[in-house]
Amino acid sequence: MTNLFLDGSKLFHQLDRLESWTRGEPIAPVHAEVGITSKCNQRCYFCYADHLDHKMGTLQRDMLMQLMGDLGATGIRSCLFAGDGEPLSHKDCVDAVIAGVEAGVDMAVNSNGVLLSESMAEVMLPYLTWMRFSIMGHDAETYSKIHVTNPRDLEKALANITMAADIKKRRNLNVTIGIQSVLMPENGHGLAILAEKARQTGADYFVIKPFSYNPLNEYDGGRPLDLVREFENVLHEAEALTTDDFTVIVRRNTFSDNGVRDYDKCLGLPFITQIAADGKVYSCCPFFGNEDYELGDLHEHRFQDLWFSDKAEAVRKRVEETQDVHACMTFCRHHQINRQLWQLKNPPDHVNFI
Repeated sequence: MTNLFLDGSKLFHQLDRLESWTRGEPIAPVHAEVGITSKCNQRCYFCYADHLDHKMGTLQRDMLMQLMGDLGATGIRSCLFAGDGEPLSHKDCVDAVIAGVEAGVDMAVNSNGVLLSESMAEVMLPYLTWMRFSIMGHDAETYSKIHVTNPRDLEKALANITMAADIKKRRNLNVTIGIQSVLMPENGHGLAILAEKARQTGADYFVIKPFSYNPLNEYDGGRPLDLVREFENVLHEAEALTTDDFTVIVRRNTFSDNGVRDYDKCLGLPFITQIAADGKVYSCCPFFGNEDYELGDLHEHRFQDLWFSDKAEAVRKRVEETQDVHACMTFCRHHQINRQLWQLKNPPDHVNFI
């Protein structure tokens, strides 16, 4: 079993920032998500940024390394390399991970796993808090269809994850290694098989989450709860594979709201920053490339100056006050903390009856 919590928000473990926010004080984000490159060796048709066609660019080494130091100096506590590309395709990914840790930031990487080499893993894994791999198909045919790639990539990815898990075990590292899959009509039937393959790699967990629909993209993965009902037997079969050393997590709490928001404003923007491979900081990743949601440009300003600037504050305030959250991408990065912050700002009756 595991002590991981992947089906909600850990915002209440950041009480110092939360208390400052409730007093109306400017705060540094707790978390940064950085797309260090938009280059990708696959073309997954469900990607939230499919409409961008992987053309945002690549953060150059000098800017990337400076950014990692600036994140730590600003007070950011964690950073995930993800975005609209494959982080491991950036030649400076490993060095940037090390720079982030040295700046006092907990580091994580999300990858499709195909490009992970043994030498890369040996150097990077000791510095990572966690590394998560995205695999959407249980067999080569399903995998290649969804990832839009060579069918042999599934075997490569699983072999590389096994290699990473072996390194973790051999060196007694603290890094958590996970595999994630998005529940879609195309892959639901095979997720129990994929969960077993994940267990065989030596990964710590396998998580199944809902598809995030972005209105800017063409693909629609269906209603999450309908898919849960359709594949319930498969999901239970997958969950039954949980052991003392391996956990299968179906994000049922996240699935439960079916992507419908029970809040009316995006209040969580001060707690998470999202940085694209074009060197610009945005309010949120669904709007990468849209200047209306741009807080500033790292080509022109250091991150800490940019984040606390009048422009950034004005953009966050405008988005909070005018954005129709019910028309946004479902299950966005801010979704779970927005639910908590909305209740904090709009308390129900009889709050003393906890």
